[in-house]
Amino acid sequence: MEEVVMHIETPKPSISKNVALGIAQIILWGGSYFILSVLADPIMKDTGWSYAMVYGSLSIALLISGLLLPKIGSIINEKEKNLILPYAGFVMAGGLVILGLSEHFLLFLSGWVVIGVAMGMGLYDALFASLGKNYGKATSKVIVQVTLIASLAPTISWSIVSLLLSNYGWRNTCFIYAILLLVTVYPIHRFAFPAAANSVTRTPHPVSKGTVPADIFHSKLFYLLLSSFTIGAVLTTGIVVHLIDILLAKGITMATIISIVAFLGPSQAVVRVIELVFSKNAPVRTAIIAAFATLIGILLFLFDPNVAYLGVILFGMGNGLRSILRGTLPLAVFGQESYAVVIGKLARFPLLAQAITPFICGFLIQQFSVSVFIYTFCLLALVNIILCFIIRQEIAQQKEYATKELKINLVT
Repeated sequence: MEEVVMHIETPKPSISKNVALGIAQIILWGGSYFILSVLADPIMKDTGWSYAMVYGSLSIALLISGLLLPKIGSIINEKEKNLILPYAGFVMAGGLVILGLSEHFLLFLSGWVVIGVAMGMGLYDALFASLGKNYGKATSKVIVQVTLIASLAPTISWSIVSLLLSNYGWRNTCFIYAILLLVTVYPIHRFAFPAAANSVTRTPHPVSKGTVPADIFHSKLFYLLLSSFTIGAVLTTGIVVHLIDILLAKGITMATIISIVAFLGPSQAVVRVIELVFSKNAPVRTAIIAAFATLIGILLFLFDPNVAYLGVILFGMGNGLRSILRGTLPLAVFGQESYAVVIGKLARFPLLAQAITPFICGFLIQQFSVSVFIYTFCLLALVNIILCFIIRQEIAQQKEYATKELKINLVT
């Protein structure tokens, strides 16, 4: 006998909500992942802390975020009300206030621990999990639109933080940015994800406990996606963090390097527009295209400095697609019911890998050379291409098996 339960009608996405979510992502990324790009130097000059200490704090934040994300995904999946995403701005603001007050390194580090919690609560993985639960089959298109807006995060957030820094110093910049987080993030998420109680209908529906089949996390496809996402995170972090070092090693002047690096953000945005407007590709096919673009982009750094522009553009396009695929590919493979939990589980190892990547890459460059670093990353990118083809084959086999099972059931 079926029980009658409260069943939420699937809301329809809107451009205004997607733009608002993209703006929230810009603000959240700017207050965490990108803020040290502007503030690191004045922090080191003011405090005397080393490069390793300041940037190591960001690595700690990434580690915290990666460790928390599986639990965050489970909470988003199980709870009717979104208890995570709207409050990320409050937590991140608290972390920035601690940074601004820190006279001792341990207090500075504790501020980044708090920011790491906020990163797990509010950045892409938690957002994608919330979108998947809210929009169902329409999630992929929403993810593309939101990430298109969010691709402007480096440009906009660096401009805001630089302006604040030039006028108020790094400590007051942390305080003012904290206020920005407090007054924007919560209202935006409440606007984009209104209270579920506003649109409920009673429909016969089996009671769900919000559990996820355990065999999903032991399946071949899960481990393939986990491996591909982890390699992608390493490639992105390693190249972005050391891009200036790579170009300097090619004998390119700093003025020219600035103009080359400027192509990274726009290339990510352009490829997301193309994906949104023109592409009808299945996510796994898009993953293969992204993997090839990433490999070719990195490979071009080995050749004449004149092709460095093209290398940055292709790498940016591959990375732009990869950000979308973090949300769309798991949805296509595992479906909506398990999506929030799967997103959280898939995010842990990539974030842990991101945290240690700068140190490993620095070791490769210092002990060997930039060329050895690039060759190593080309090999990783090639492995990722192979993984994408294996994922496509595995998905095709699962579909074929499901079709045979359906035919057998119809006959019997």
